[in-house]
Amino acid sequence: MMFILIGTSLAQNNGTIRGMVTDKDSGEKFPFASVSLKKNGEILPNGTVTDNEGAFKLNGLQHGTYDVVVSFIGFETETVSGITINKQSPKVNLGILSITSANVAIEEVEVNGMANTVSTKIDRKTYRAEDFSTARGGTAVDVLNKLPSVSVSPDGDVSVRGTTDFMVYLNGKPTQMEPSMLLAQISGENIQNIDVITVPTAKYDAQGKGGIINITTKTNGIEGFSVSANGKFGASPWGNKTDKYDGYDMKDDRYGGGINLMYGKDNLTLYGGFNYNKKNVNGARIGEARVWDYDEQMYKHMDAAGERPEWYEYYSANAGMDYKISEATQLSASYFYGNRTEGRSAFYVYNNYYGDKGTRPDTEEYIYNPNTDNRYGEFHTGNIDLKTKLGNGAVLTTSFLYEHSSLSRNLDNLNYEFDEVADRVRTVTDHYNQSDNTPLDAYRLSIDYSKELDNGHTFGFGLQPQFFQMDGSFSYDTANVINGVEMGMYDYAALENSIDLKRGVYAAYIEYAGSFDKLKYMLGLRLEYTDQEMKIAKSDYFNIFGDPARSTFEVNQLDWFPTVHASYPIGESSKLSLAGSRRISRPPIKNMAPFLYRRHFEVYVAGDPNLEPEYINNLELGFERNFGKQKVNLTGFYRGVENAVFRVNTTDNIVENPNYVEEVVLIRSYTNSGDSRSLGLELNANLQAGNFAKFFIGGSLYDYRVQGNIFGYKADNSSTNWSLKGNANFALTKELKFTADFDVKSSTVTAQGQNDMFYLANTALDYNPKKLENWSFSLRVLDILDSNIQGLDTRAFDKEGLEIFYQETEYNRTGPIAEISVSYAFRNGKSKNKTKNTVGDREF
Repeated sequence: MMFILIGTSLAQNNGTIRGMVTDKDSGEKFPFASVSLKKNGEILPNGTVTDNEGAFKLNGLQHGTYDVVVSFIGFETETVSGITINKQSPKVNLGILSITSANVAIEEVEVNGMANTVSTKIDRKTYRAEDFSTARGGTAVDVLNKLPSVSVSPDGDVSVRGTTDFMVYLNGKPTQMEPSMLLAQISGENIQNIDVITVPTAKYDAQGKGGIINITTKTNGIEGFSVSANGKFGASPWGNKTDKYDGYDMKDDRYGGGINLMYGKDNLTLYGGFNYNKKNVNGARIGEARVWDYDEQMYKHMDAAGERPEWYEYYSANAGMDYKISEATQLSASYFYGNRTEGRSAFYVYNNYYGDKGTRPDTEEYIYNPNTDNRYGEFHTGNIDLKTKLGNGAVLTTSFLYEHSSLSRNLDNLNYEFDEVADRVRTVTDHYNQSDNTPLDAYRLSIDYSKELDNGHTFGFGLQPQFFQMDGSFSYDTANVINGVEMGMYDYAALENSIDLKRGVYAAYIEYAGSFDKLKYMLGLRLEYTDQEMKIAKSDYFNIFGDPARSTFEVNQLDWFPTVHASYPIGESSKLSLAGSRRISRPPIKNMAPFLYRRHFEVYVAGDPNLEPEYINNLELGFERNFGKQKVNLTGFYRGVENAVFRVNTTDNIVENPNYVEEVVLIRSYTNSGDSRSLGLELNANLQAGNFAKFFIGGSLYDYRVQGNIFGYKADNSSTNWSLKGNANFALTKELKFTADFDVKSSTVTAQGQNDMFYLANTALDYNPKKLENWSFSLRVLDILDSNIQGLDTRAFDKEGLEIFYQETEYNRTGPIAEISVSYAFRNGKSKNKTKNTVGDREF
């Protein structure tokens, strides 16, 4: 009888409830959501948290009737009531439970955008792209520029908390493409959400000071067929110009469009799309520069002004499929093709003279320097994923990715005598042309295993080897000019070179996620072994650092990267979070290749093959609170960079190189020369006013310090930096929405100078007429204040403290810009409520 009682008791305590939690807005699986259990209205201690795949399991339940409550701060609570555990049904699977961002029910105006612009999870902040209407006609770069922790320079360089070194994932997949290259090829119309992961977990690559940006595109599965198409046209006609010396016609316009198709039936989903975008931006540059001439013992001044047009053209195509082989196995595959051309011309007149600071002697020389810099890229990326549920809460995911990129560049630079009195160009004196070709092949294998333990915690590990190879060749040609007439180009053989780089990164990680009372945590450790070899054809390359000549550079190193994430609720409306990690920044190839480019009359640029990795320590402490419909998140952060790489400047007449004719000009390069530190606060606030408007405000305030030894001069620069961004959405009627945003960034120090304050404002009007179902129209006015001005100052010193170089430059891009876009979306079917993953990119 005793054994019967014990067996009955054990059986009555062996019930389980399992399920899957997803984000209703995006269809993504929702990790780290709280799952509570109630019985007779009282909360039981059996609660748990969802794993990385959004799954949960409640074990050891007695027979009875329960309520399951799923919650996460910033999201509506989802409750499933009346779940019965008994002898006939000891195990219950609730299937998919979807939770949605906390939103406001509007009686008169049906606006989907009243959900929070930003939501916070244990390892990331997720932003809804549709709230940033002024970026819909642009690319992922334009959408990112609206986010508080992200900034975009006028040249299109994206940075996260002040660094351009970060990883880009597209639908959860990384590759080797340079981030700005990839982001410029993703249409803003196709973006659903953006995750900013400043402290990634151990499962993600450790590469990148700024962490990871994950772009989720609109590829939600449906039953049936859907199509969406869009087109846009914009211009700033008041900025159209013609260079009066070269005759170059500069149009300031932009246009593009795209189409996306999707079909779903039973267990199969197919999708594909094509996007095209072209943008011409006119602008001008003025600047003053002086370089110390050791022979003359005075400064050589080179003051310049002129037009500076830019152009960007890119198109991309993608295709993919999802196939559910069985209830336990799913196969996914995708392909991405991108083609991009970007460039700029500079039509500058230089006034050159010798003298002290602030002086202008009688003897002056005028030079007209038209130059054009074009970069070309063609990208192919394909991946295949197989996901298998092994039973008992175990999941095995295997992924393989291959990428081939063809990257090239051409820079053409001429000098003419210029008659300042007659205001006309005379004869050519110099003609330089540099070009490179750098194809890249990359491979990545990922094997990830996760297991839900009996206590509801999750254990996971994985292997992620990756390898890439790049062959680069560089050509330097100069013209034979006799009496102002070019007699043909000839190779400057001493400066021509080529590189062959092979880099393997062999990674393994382990993670453990669980909870203790109300505390939710995730611990991880990642190991990465770097096996890198770069060979340079000519060891006597142009070298401004005086390093010993060699032709082979190797890195063989094992690094470890711990991660910790935790969150703890305070009452029902607040939450504390903690995150920390160690990361690495391996230098990109473009900063290592010792190719000497003449960018302008007074500027050369060269890479440094001796660059070493940087190491980064990150720590964040966050506090989040809901005030009714309002939500505020405040994050304190620290980022310390060891062995930091700085872009540095020096003058050529202190550099001795037997293969180069000495000039008194500026040379730029990159070197490990010190440390940097950022310590401050970041704000994200979702605010709602009444039932028709919502506001998103983001900003940061932090102390930034740069310390280093630059050519023997000890630099110690610091500044208090701040930024403020705002986005307002107003539902004027059921059919009409108005959006306005602004972006203000303070000045900041650099290793050898400072960048000036910058501000920009944009507006948009969106119209969705009921009589034209599925159609939408937008009018956008960008840079409405005509304030797209970039100012920077740079100075360099020798080891005695003498200022050997100073440059003050201002770039002014034409505004305002008006854009009109039209979109059409048709869906013949019902939602499957899931998200499809495609492919992604990073490096060069």
